[in-house]
Amino acid sequence: MAQDFEGRVVLVAGASGGVGQASSKMLLERGAQVALHYRTNAAALNSIADQFGKDRVLLLKGDLTQPDDVHRLVSSAAERFGKLDGFLNTVGAALKMHPFLDIPDAIVDLTIDVELRSIITSIRAVLPHLINSGGGNVVLVGSDSGKVGTTGEAISAACRGAIIALAKSLAREYARRKVLVNVVCPGPIDTAMWQDLVGHDELGKKIGSAMLRAIPLRRLAQPEEVAAAAVFLLSREASFITGQAISVSGGLTMS
Repeated sequence: MAQDFEGRVVLVAGASGGVGQASSKMLLERGAQVALHYRTNAAALNSIADQFGKDRVLLLKGDLTQPDDVHRLVSSAAERFGKLDGFLNTVGAALKMHPFLDIPDAIVDLTIDVELRSIITSIRAVLPHLINSGGGNVVLVGSDSGKVGTTGEAISAACRGAIIALAKSLAREYARRKVLVNVVCPGPIDTAMWQDLVGHDELGKKIGSAMLRAIPLRRLAQPEEVAAAAVFLLSREASFITGQAISVSGGLTMS
């Protein structure tokens, strides 16, 4: 990858997760200044901050389901670096798989809050800064489940489908303001979140095994492989790509 991010500022939501960490490192290696959001796991980001220095890295703690936290985080990032050029959201809810009729109401609410409502709130906070910068890039890491659905994760799949529709709508609405909006749709990724999802009960194990068998490449994605697509879509080289939902799933879906 040869993308040049010198002079560009990116806010990464969910930077402490597998894809978030990989994306943050790639952005920093390519010259960006990066604001790294986390909710609880600051330890996962301390080494990145130490490696690249406080002049290029800002750690921001907050809960994206809380609008006040979102606006504080976005404002802090813009004030620290003087602007925002990009927003990458990698946040997801690591929850147990359930048959649809067995999903507790609290899990329905939490999933929607994390995987849809927080993204809407975050983009509404970020967009004015991107417009003030003369344009920018929004990249949402969703899931192939948003295209084709998945057993055991109906509410999450609904949210992932919704953010694809959201991205396409915003891509149309803000193209004239030079704001590009895209979604990266991975399948299973070799992260702690995936292991938690499939490792604790028979339904999760069964669905996880079936998904792995359905991947033509016969393996899980590595976080760096998903991050590479996200970072490309944040780069200047992706200047004519908007409104797309790009699968990074080893061929699990081909639509």
